[in-house]
Amino acid sequence: MKVYNLFLFIGLAAIYSCSSTKNKPTADTKMVFLDEYIFPNKIMLNNTEIGGLSGIDSYEDKYVLVCDDSKNPRFYMADVQINNTLIDTVIFQKVVEFSLDDPFMETTFFDLESVLYREVSEELLFSSEGNIKDKRDPSLFKTTAEGSFVNSYSIPSYFYAESEQGPRHNGTFEGLARSFNNDGFWVATELPLKKDGEEPKTTETYSPVRITYYNWENENPQRQFIYQLDKIDKRPKGDFAVNGVSEIFMVSTEKMLVLERSYSSGWGKKANGLKIYEINITNAENSLEKENLSEEKIETVEKKLVFDLASLRKKLTSKSIDNIEGICFGPTLENGHKTVLLISDNNFNKLDPQVNQFLLFEILE
Repeated sequence: MKVYNLFLFIGLAAIYSCSSTKNKPTADTKMVFLDEYIFPNKIMLNNTEIGGLSGIDSYEDKYVLVCDDSKNPRFYMADVQINNTLIDTVIFQKVVEFSLDDPFMETTFFDLESVLYREVSEELLFSSEGNIKDKRDPSLFKTTAEGSFVNSYSIPSYFYAESEQGPRHNGTFEGLARSFNNDGFWVATELPLKKDGEEPKTTETYSPVRITYYNWENENPQRQFIYQLDKIDKRPKGDFAVNGVSEIFMVSTEKMLVLERSYSSGWGKKANGLKIYEINITNAENSLEKENLSEEKIETVEKKLVFDLASLRKKLTSKSIDNIEGICFGPTLENGHKTVLLISDNNFNKLDPQVNQFLLFEILE
């Protein structure tokens, strides 16, 4: 009996040690949680419901947020009032619907996922996942601040919707990040192309996503690297589980933050898993001309954990992390440290209500 108890103790100690170090941050970039704000559902502005917030960017102490309602694509201008370390309130001031008087805007399917504001030209860049099932390509395009088309960017043929082994439905252009010196921007796919690798499972898989760089002034992509997705942490109790990249964000000239979002059905308030990783893109191998990653020996970038958002659940209003899809810089704190603001997409979900969640973090480097 004593021997059994000894082995039991050793076994439990080993399990505890693994669980306590499994999600321990290892990145140089540190994030400290400051505050949460919930914007109510079903609030209307100019006959549009505020929600489906899939991307955010900051400019001149204001914020632009994009809505992923494909039936009425639009974006909002908002004031997020932050008092040092607390979010006082969020005021949506203006809604902008796109002008469809250009052939590109008439023929493009808008499933908008991210937005960047380019201050020098007062233009907005959007990423759209398209509609792969209906053979509608994903896209990258710019508009004026009033929603009129400016130009679009060319995408490699392996992103075309008509490709049988190309992109997965709802798995294309999900995240945007401006380069730290603002010469250009990066766009990340949410899931691997079919020919590149598998969708993540609860076991280890080869699941690389492509993160592609564009110069603002050049419509063709310049370079690309690949990022390996985590396996799915929780075995679904229902029939659906997924993990993919929901947003990317540059914190320095070399370092990018990658937000991985997973979902496992049947877990209630614990269904979402969200982790932020840091990667150094300086020496990342260029995969732009590689048609099939499963056949090429391309090295994925090393990633280090910055923050596991599951650790926040007990501190939050609903005791849950919602569908986080956007990230941008917030104001600089009195101590000189930068902040970042994360937002969630409530999916206009009426059967299982979700929230418009704003999370504020302090950045330590």
